Amino acid sequence: MASANVNLGSHKFTAPNGITFHYIVQGQGPLVIFQSVGWGPSLHLYSNTMKKLEDDFTVLYFEARGIGGSSRPSSTDEMNTRALGSDLEHLRLHLQLDRLRLLGHSNGGAIVLAYAEDFPDKVEKMVLINHELQGFSSDNFQTYAARRQDHPVYGPALRAIMQLMQQPPTTDEEFAERLQSVLPYYMHDTDKTYLFTEALRGGSLSVWNFVNLGKGDNELKFSAVEGLSKVQAQTLVINGKTDAMCSEAAARKVAEELGDRAQLVLIEEAGHLPWLERPNEFFSSGR
Repeated sequence: MASANVNLGSHKFTAPNGITFHYIVQGQGPLVIFQSVGWGPSLHLYSNTMKKLEDDFTVLYFEARGIGGSSRPSSTDEMNTRALGSDLEHLRLHLQLDRLRLLGHSNGGAIVLAYAEDFPDKVEKMVLINHELQGFSSDNFQTYAARRQDHPVYGPALRAIMQLMQQPPTTDEEFAERLQSVLPYYMHDTDKTYLFTEALRGGSLSVWNFVNLGKGDNELKFSAVEGLSKVQAQTLVINGKTDAMCSEAAARKVAEELGDRAQLVLIEEAGHLPWLERPNEFFSSGR
């Protein structure tokens, strides 16, 4: 059963740090918290696509500061992945829970991992999906870029990514338009890009987060690798094997460092969003 302090629907609360956080609760069963990414998309990316998870769990989709219904911090100095991780502690206290069961994808996985390292006794279990591992170096992006640069679909998407990083958009509307050109790069099968487009439907984007989270992480230089020894939670690590953004090597590193506390699942023919491309394999992971 979910906590008595968790009710279905859309909710907000204001934390002691002055930020008002938005979350929605859907499903039935034990409570799990799905952390959204901090770089731009609202929680709709996950609430639109994790319906299968809601058959067995009450899922609380937690929206990162500055995105959708969650307000911005008072200063851009407070925008980095580790700071976003601390927001999960505000949520835990708000819900009056002893420990959390957490899920995070991509940068959302980095946020969850930062929390599990800084508040190790507050995380019971976590699932890291194609997660970003700060402080870990690999040639994954360069390898895929060299392989895909002349591809008729991946090539233009790769160039759109590079342009997005070098010349960021200035409005949310421009961000949304330019992001559409990037989406195929995240997929194993580019014919399935429409699934990513549909996943974003009804949500919003924050270019403010896109610019300031990247800047904050570059300035902080937080290494999640160095903190892995602090993690106490039982951890399921899932990765699509052809993810050009968040590497299989990073997933293997976390599983290796956590040892018997971790289970690693690699999904064939899946890119950055394995639950969209290979739902049967993804939702049976860890069972």
